[in-house]
Amino acid sequence: MGARLFMDFILGLVYPGSLYCVLCEDMLMPGTGLGICDACRAVLPFIHPPLCKICGKPLDQSRCLEDQPEAGLCPDCIEDSHSFIRAASVFEYASGIQKLIYRYKYKGEYGLGAVLSVFMAETLARQTGWSIDLVVPVPLHPNRLKKRGFNQSAVLSSHIAAMCGIEHSETVLCRSLDTPTQTKLGRHGRKENLRDAFCVRDKSKIDGKTLLLVDDVYTTGATADCCTDALMGEGAAGVYVLTLATGRNV
Repeated sequence: MGARLFMDFILGLVYPGSLYCVLCEDMLMPGTGLGICDACRAVLPFIHPPLCKICGKPLDQSRCLEDQPEAGLCPDCIEDSHSFIRAASVFEYASGIQKLIYRYKYKGEYGLGAVLSVFMAETLARQTGWSIDLVVPVPLHPNRLKKRGFNQSAVLSSHIAAMCGIEHSETVLCRSLDTPTQTKLGRHGRKENLRDAFCVRDKSKIDGKTLLLVDDVYTTGATADCCTDALMGEGAAGVYVLTLATGRNV
């Protein structure tokens, strides 16, 4: 099954009954799939190579010259190492994706999680080649969860796990500290802000397993690193990271 047919088939399963595009709100034509029309799909900011070989951010072409010692790495990954093995994203955090994520997280459009997760499942299944034992979402602190009403990463991860036939746990990783917002913090500030913020509830569920950590947006990797540190500290064999979108880093 081709990538497009795969996506149309899955969308038909997880987002049934939608007659209108979630981006432009035009009526969907028969045969175009459910959720997003052809015109909107064509302008979505999909990530394209060259990409950082660690965090998956789009790279400037000059960083791909093999005679450079830092070839294939973004500035963040040159400056600091990461705890996770590799990360991948579907989109650049731009254009319509920013609006969709905002609507999904803050406007109560929970159904968008089913649509957006299809792109993530397709990336995992067809582009990464990763072998995963267990899918876990980045957790929210109970205070944040109560305020927002749902964990956007958990919705994405549950759909991804179901579509790819992988075990899923929403409870194995928890957030023990209700940390301040990180919007204006850099990588090191974010890591300090998140120090000891995550913990593992059931070590037996992750012991010796390779995990997929799911979040909506990858910025500096601080959240992914802190979650990975908690998971690896309780026996996980390794952690990969999959996000919906990431920023560009040249």
